[in-house]
Amino acid sequence: MPKSPTVVGSDFAWSYGTVTPLTAATGSASNTINDVTASFSQTILNNNFKSLANKVNELIVILQSNGTIS
Repeated sequence: MPKSPTVVGSDFAWSYGTVTPLTAATGSASNTINDVTASFSQTILNNNFKSLANKVNELIVILQSNGTIS
């Protein structure tokens, strides 16, 4: 939850504190979340987690670079 708003120019900014990047030990990242299929594929599942972790980390970098989070 936001701590408290602060005024930045004419806009309000919320302070959320520090966010730690995620790690995914296995898998290959892409820009697609794939169907694991009815027969199940651990590789596809690992790749999906890796892709999601990478996207979350990209968002963390963007939010840190504009000062929203530290």
